[in-house]
Amino acid sequence: MMNLFSKFNEANVKKMTNKKLYERLARLNNEKSPDLKALTLIQTEIAQRDPAEYEVGKIEAEVEKSHRHAVRETTDILYLEIKYNEDYLAKPESETDPYERKLRSAKLEMIQKELGRRTI
Repeated sequence: MMNLFSKFNEANVKKMTNKKLYERLARLNNEKSPDLKALTLIQTEIAQRDPAEYEVGKIEAEVEKSHRHAVRETTDILYLEIKYNEDYLAKPESETDPYERKLRSAKLEMIQKELGRRTI
């Protein structure tokens, strides 16, 4: 059924932050029968934006999603997450993906803040 009052009209999509665009795109891609018009509209808007700024928004969204899980994890698991991310970041840059390095660095910082919050 076509929704005449779609929240994904061009004006609304243009106002969205890069983080929100990534979140909406991910949500639409996970639906069984996504709104193809909305998908196309969001992908077109992403293509018009600065790739570096979009990447920052994408990382923010991923870190926020990880944070929701981290607050529920035990402290021992968080220390393992730190070790996992530090091990990846210790590898030479030539052996790692630049986006993945940025993402893991941001996640590492978030986990360290969460642990710091718990120990205060």
